[in-house]
Amino acid sequence: MRRLTAAAALAGLAALGGAASVVMGVAPVVAQADDAKAPAPAPKSRPAQADAGAADTAPPPRRPAESPRPAAQGHLIPPEEMPPPAAPAAKADAKSTAAEPTVPPASSGTLIPPEPIVPAGPPVPETLRETDFAHAACRLELRRLGVEYREIPALSDPGQRDCGIARPVEVTAILPGVTLDQPAPMRCETARALAHWMAEVVVPAAGRLPGAPRVTGLSLGTTYQCRGVVGNGTPQNLSEHATGNAIDIAGFRFDTAPPMPITPPGDRGDLAVAFQNAVQGAACLYFTTVLGPGSNAAHEDHLHLDVKARRGGFRLCQ
Repeated sequence: MRRLTAAAALAGLAALGGAASVVMGVAPVVAQADDAKAPAPAPKSRPAQADAGAADTAPPPRRPAESPRPAAQGHLIPPEEMPPPAAPAAKADAKSTAAEPTVPPASSGTLIPPEPIVPAGPPVPETLRETDFAHAACRLELRRLGVEYREIPALSDPGQRDCGIARPVEVTAILPGVTLDQPAPMRCETARALAHWMAEVVVPAAGRLPGAPRVTGLSLGTTYQCRGVVGNGTPQNLSEHATGNAIDIAGFRFDTAPPMPITPPGDRGDLAVAFQNAVQGAACLYFTTVLGPGSNAAHEDHLHLDVKARRGGFRLCQ
């Protein structure tokens, strides 16, 4: 009985030991299952400082438009709202400044020289102004026509500032073989007109005279001279001789005929009168002023020829 009891006790202990082992083996599995079923633990609450940082990174909510802040808060004010500039404060020494006398200016910005300026050379009226190109072209044509001349320094008159030739030429022969009885200073334009008139009118017309003489020279009157106009009652006006625009022809010289002076035709009706009338009338094709016998008493013994510039191309031929 005691043996059975002991054996039963041992068997019971063995059974208890197996059950315990089973229980110990199952316990971890049950624990894992319980862990899986259990809800996740709630996150720990962050401190207030961390929440504030998160709030800064989030986009700010839209706020209604605000009116412009006053200038005192540092915002720009549109130009139309800018206040007018404050008047400058009066200087401390205004009393002493007011006592100082003010000197009015001598003129409204114009510098007045102490003495009148005297031109260094002869004046060049607008109608006589020549460019370098025009003057060079004129001299080239003189050479082509066979005019013998030389350039001389500018001419002026100390007593009359309006007289003078800026770029004079001194002519000694107006065509090849046709000399002047004296060197004649004049403007290049005057010499050019004289050369064309001689070559195209005078020389061919002389071939119609008895014996067909050849023109060999010109007898001159006045060339350049600083004086007033004569013959029309206005001597206060400068003559075209005073600027090198005019030349006076007193007569013609020929190789096989006697010299022919300029004279009033009178009642004569010969070829000499016809020659003089022809060259005088045709001169108006080359000169703007032609005066001779019949125009006035001052031009009864010579032909006055000049290249005066006139408006509208007007020419005076008498």
